[in-house]
Amino acid sequence: MERARELGTDRIQVEVEAGARALLEVEDLESIRSVLAENYPQALVSGQSVSGNSAIEGKRKAYLVASDEGEIAARSLRLLEGRWFKEAADPPEVVLEQPLVAALPAAESGSPIGQMLWADPASSRYRRIGLGGEIPPTARSWLVVGVIQSPGESKVNPLGFGEDRRFSGMIESALQMLGVAPVEAPWMTGGMSLHVDRASLKAAPVDWMVVSVDPSRVNSARVLVEETLIRRGKAPLLYANAAWSILASPELDGYLVLHDVFFVVTVVIGLLVLINLLLLTGRRRRGEVGLRRAEGATRADIFWQFLWEGVLISLVGAILGVGVGVVVAHLRAGLDPSAVMTATLPWKTAIEAVLIATTGAAIACAAPAWAVSDVEPSLLLREGR
Repeated sequence: MERARELGTDRIQVEVEAGARALLEVEDLESIRSVLAENYPQALVSGQSVSGNSAIEGKRKAYLVASDEGEIAARSLRLLEGRWFKEAADPPEVVLEQPLVAALPAAESGSPIGQMLWADPASSRYRRIGLGGEIPPTARSWLVVGVIQSPGESKVNPLGFGEDRRFSGMIESALQMLGVAPVEAPWMTGGMSLHVDRASLKAAPVDWMVVSVDPSRVNSARVLVEETLIRRGKAPLLYANAAWSILASPELDGYLVLHDVFFVVTVVIGLLVLINLLLLTGRRRRGEVGLRRAEGATRADIFWQFLWEGVLISLVGAILGVGVGVVVAHLRAGLDPSAVMTATLPWKTAIEAVLIATTGAAIACAAPAWAVSDVEPSLLLREGR
């Protein structure tokens, strides 16, 4: 669940249809916050207004993102240095993405924290931005208070699909054709965004809205958000990772119970097979047992020989089963487009399973081993063996 939140499967992303007459507004953010507060008290709501008309050296485009204090938590942004900006701060504050910091002209010190970032609309057709140094009289400026990792550096798209997964591109294309996956937004993944308080720009309307809720309740929250915006006269487009919300739903508890039952049934069946195997082996190896008894082996020696054989068979089977399970899990995770699906060896569970299997085998094999050991050499001679 923690990893699901980190990778964005807790998010509902909201836009409006292209060409819609009623765009998202700041008032819509407040309406959604109040509606979600009753049923989803931990929900986070943030809205961004994006402008892509700033330029830096090399004619690279930077994105000015007018946002709010809730964005860093709602989008699970990773803070590398400093802090997130405070609303209504004086002077106004800005948070930069790490690739943008590297692309800006050399600052006076190694860290941009505490320096003034400025944007000059009078210098060219685009707003030219700079860090530190002499600030042009026509420029707007912000105090740099933090640096965040670009979401694009995680190689995971806003819905939690891994870019390195084999079927991610195909799944994303199919979802976009069905209208349930957002088209890539460069300001979200390009690493060239600077985030400022919306009030410092008086930016409206809201271009993009992000709602973060419990990953297992994304679907129900999505319906509530959509109904709220429709009542306000909007034509919203909502995107969420529905697959993960289904996987993390409360119904999963029933599957986990079934999983435990299946494990117990499998162990019992395996032990019954092992008991029958030892009984059959004992009957076929009566000549060997009689020869050992004739050479002086006690009944206890025969008992321990067959008991350890049964335990060894179960131990090898358990270890092979764990190995096959891990291989299958890695194949499964590699084929799944969702980056939240990863495979690791659960050492504790694996050790517990091996101990249960071998302990059960030792108990189950005791009776067959004792029965096999009860072979008299004289009886075998009378049978002509």
